[in-house]
Amino acid sequence: MKSLKSVVLFLLLLSFTPIVYAQTVASASGIYTLPFQTKDEIEVFLRTAKIVKDKELGKGVTIPHKLTLDNGKIQSFAVWKTIDERHFGITQLAGGPEVDFKDSWKFEVAAYELDKLLNLNMVPVTVERSYKGTKGSLQIWVPNCMTEEDRVKKQLHPTDELVWKQETSKMRVFDALIYNSDRNQGNLLIDPTWKLYLIDHSRTFKSLDVLKPTEQLNYFSKSLMDAVRKLDKNQIKQHCGKYLMTNEIDNLLKRRDLLVALYTKLTAQDGDGITYP
Repeated sequence: MKSLKSVVLFLLLLSFTPIVYAQTVASASGIYTLPFQTKDEIEVFLRTAKIVKDKELGKGVTIPHKLTLDNGKIQSFAVWKTIDERHFGITQLAGGPEVDFKDSWKFEVAAYELDKLLNLNMVPVTVERSYKGTKGSLQIWVPNCMTEEDRVKKQLHPTDELVWKQETSKMRVFDALIYNSDRNQGNLLIDPTWKLYLIDHSRTFKSLDVLKPTEQLNYFSKSLMDAVRKLDKNQIKQHCGKYLMTNEIDNLLKRRDLLVALYTKLTAQDGDGITYP
């Protein structure tokens, strides 16, 4: 009964959410909407479709814009960011001092490219594009989602708690790998099938060779950790080198090594009790 109540409440919440696409289809990936069938098709659409409307979202310090794209057959929304700030040393933020503060649209594209390398399928399709003479990141808008903040306020519960635990554990591994200092309830999207999407990665890829506190890194996907282990510098440079500096790639790989070491240590202690496929 609890799961059924959660689904009903979710549907009621979505009834107040504008439908972005005329037609949507649930799939294993969750992001594909008719007539898109692959990520490659979405990438082409984002790079080439005509921008017919531009609206400032009005939230977030990066001042993102919600663009409407139309290629003559398909019309869809996308999020546009152009921020590119880097401060060496210590930067005083509202939440306190931060070392190596960076906020860049380039990391949005790098996060998506890394997601593809890991076969994670949690970061929505994101590409580089020029608009009004300025380069930035353009990310497909995932329709019919609520944020984690919405979920908590509405006291909704996943239909399958174990699957939800697995989704959030993958998020924690990814955030540790890219050193995400800005994960919050507003940048976690949940679709009607309870698939989790990760957005807002402009404050990631710090030039730090350490992991953030690892208390919550205690449950792992074997397939994801295998993919993390197999990452190599040439592979990352090929996919992300346009958006990451050499030291950012080097520190990403150092964090990779620390993640793998932690995973190896914990699985030796607890065996299969902390892993899943």
